Amino acid sequence: MRAITRIFTITLLALAVQGCFKEERQGTLMRIAVFTQNVSGDELTKATDLEAYAFWVDAAKEWKVASWQDALDKRITNVENSSDVLSTPNCIGVFDPMAEYQVTLDLTSVTAFMVVVDRANRMYAYREYETPINLPEVFTQLHIYAWRDSGTANGWNIINPFPDEERESLVPGNDTEQDSSEGEGETV
Repeated sequence: MRAITRIFTITLLALAVQGCFKEERQGTLMRIAVFTQNVSGDELTKATDLEAYAFWVDAAKEWKVASWQDALDKRITNVENSSDVLSTPNCIGVFDPMAEYQVTLDLTSVTAFMVVVDRANRMYAYREYETPINLPEVFTQLHIYAWRDSGTANGWNIINPFPDEERESLVPGNDTEQDSSEGEGETV
């Protein structure tokens, strides 16, 4: 009986020591499936013309993409101090239109500010994200409703800089145009 107790104790100690030397990795591969809907009532379709990038930021500061041109130019602005601007992203995303999750960002910082630009619909979304430790991949979805005004959803700020622009349906065979009164005052 003593031999079993000793073996059990030694095994527990060995497992505890092994856990102490586990390597921690900060960061994750953020995989984003982006879907769009140009006209209310249409099916969601996969976005086809995306660009994504991320900046490593201080979590104590709040950042934003101030305009459509800033989104295209890869520029973010500090909310409290508009002269504090970052214009060289630390990470440029990979876009694969054939993949289930079309955008991949390799986030290696503790806090990242991510931006996804939908050039086809002239819209963009951004969010701050605290990267997890020892989580190699995160899969998420982003839905962009071009017929709605700007809003928020699941931590994303989704910006429609051209809310009055008429949108064509992305669904084949659906030629209905957007009713301009739809979506007023709604958030995403």
